[in-house]
Amino acid sequence: MHRRHFLTSLALTFPALSATVALADGPEGIQPGAYYPVRVLGAGQSTRIDHVIVTDGRQALSIDWRSGAALYDEDRIDLSGVGGGIGALFRTPFRTRWRQALPLGTVEIDRGRNTLIARVEDAAPLLGAAATVAAGHYSWDLPGRLAPGRAPAAGGEPAGALRIEQDGRLLVSLPQMVAQV
Repeated sequence: MHRRHFLTSLALTFPALSATVALADGPEGIQPGAYYPVRVLGAGQSTRIDHVIVTDGRQALSIDWRSGAALYDEDRIDLSGVGGGIGALFRTPFRTRWRQALPLGTVEIDRGRNTLIARVEDAAPLLGAAATVAAGHYSWDLPGRLAPGRAPAAGGEPAGALRIEQDGRLLVSLPQMVAQV
């Protein structure tokens, strides 16, 4: 009986090990920092995002891209606080950055224009800011920085919130949506 138990355990070990190795790069083999389309699923609709507009009603700033953005899996342990300088080697997870950032405004999605619209009190100080968009367990570091743009033609449906980090980077959280990668 002991021999049978040992052989059964041994036989089950190999499939478990191979499944673990297969997930090493993420559930779909995603390479951290590689460019992927910014595509989210919410309210039963899939939407590709190509534009982020930040507006205060008087002026608008925007980031526009077509080739995707650097994607990161955010479902991981926060090792950025590890001492001895080792923590600087690890990217701080979005959820930790979000908690430390200051609230700035609300975010809407205009699905017809593939656009996220952030509404803030004063957009002027945000000129030149970089942005990160997060949905579910993934985030995208958008290419480019906020530059003068056109005000949105109309509003969209509520989608999330906007915060700003100490270094000036904008964080867009879309809590009711999931990333499609």
